[in-house]
Amino acid sequence: MNEQTILDVDCFPIVGWAGPSGDMLRADVMSGMAEAGFTVSHSGVQGSASEVIKALDIAAESKIKLLLVHPAWHVGDEYRLDDARKAEVRELVAAVRDHPGLYGYHLRDEPRFGLLPLLAEMYAFMREMDDYHAIYINHFPPIEGWGAPTAEGFWRRYIDITRPQFLSYDHYALTVATSAEIEAHVGEPNVFPSEKLIVKPDYFDCLELVRNLSLAYSLPFWAFTCSVRHGPYPTPTEGHIRFQLMNNLAYGALGLQYFTYAHDGAMVRRDGSTTPTWEIARRVNRDVHVLAPVMRKLRNVGVFRTGSLWSGTRSLHRSHLQPLVACEGDPVTIGFFMDNDNLLYLMVVNGNPCEWSSITLKVNVSKEKLYVFDCSDGLFRELWPPDPHNQMVSLAPGEGRLFRVGGEGLGQNF
Repeated sequence: MNEQTILDVDCFPIVGWAGPSGDMLRADVMSGMAEAGFTVSHSGVQGSASEVIKALDIAAESKIKLLLVHPAWHVGDEYRLDDARKAEVRELVAAVRDHPGLYGYHLRDEPRFGLLPLLAEMYAFMREMDDYHAIYINHFPPIEGWGAPTAEGFWRRYIDITRPQFLSYDHYALTVATSAEIEAHVGEPNVFPSEKLIVKPDYFDCLELVRNLSLAYSLPFWAFTCSVRHGPYPTPTEGHIRFQLMNNLAYGALGLQYFTYAHDGAMVRRDGSTTPTWEIARRVNRDVHVLAPVMRKLRNVGVFRTGSLWSGTRSLHRSHLQPLVACEGDPVTIGFFMDNDNLLYLMVVNGNPCEWSSITLKVNVSKEKLYVFDCSDGLFRELWPPDPHNQMVSLAPGEGRLFRVGGEGLGQNF
């Protein structure tokens, strides 16, 4: 088997879920997707190997890779992996597995607990034929067991029998609230009355559980942002999208996904024209691509919050890190990371998806300075005015900024 997989390639996965499919899978649309900073399109392709290869050719020419949805390997509730199906899958995989436009194979979205044994069987079968590309199963948010006794029970069973390459789940955090809901919950840290928005109270519970499983099993995880208006979810602003993606990064995510790209005209219309959400994604994705080479080399060692807590969060001000790093001002999420030289990094995310915030970072590490990562050129710089131990920082709605403690002086802070 391959020692490396496509996940090891120096290309950070930014996935457009429900990407161009059918007659939208054409050069102008796929080139626009690449221009917006997406690297992977979750695309449905029907038909024979020649039709799948044609779609992969178009994607590759546009420097996009496809996460292929195809009836042959899509494990529906009534799916049967019989001899005829195995022969069909073998023929298709043999035809596409060496194609430069392939990222991987989508097996299933949001399975319930009873389907996990069949998915594990299908996963193993696919790995026998192609152990390099991604084999993708995305899950419901871990807010219940979906047929298992608990959410954690579901996920541990899935990992134990499937041995996946990575973990993926969806959870769309920001919902429009009624006036009555706002009034009933006003003052709670996940409620933003001026915008009539509520962040789901289990949002950080889910991130924390999947982060812990990711660390325990040494598996990377991918998470989502909502990028299309539907149901209780508003048309996303840049603050909404940054809030979700930057919190994902603060918890250690190594793949980011947008729901959706082409579906319902979220970012691109059928005629190939783009929407304001496409422009937002292009700006956000540019920052992610500059951050990614650094984030991929770091290990997450803890996530804390300032301000009022809600479920799944831990207070920085009551942690053992308080003597080392303090943060005053508006609420933020702070993901703590370390590199191979034991330098400390902080991913600080505005706790408000709608408004600017202001904080003061206080770092008490002798002979070391605080540096901020500049997404315009990918370099760490001293903040201005320079005071390595007491820095005021402003954050746009949902913005995440990466800081490093040290790099000069002693060279290590532990």
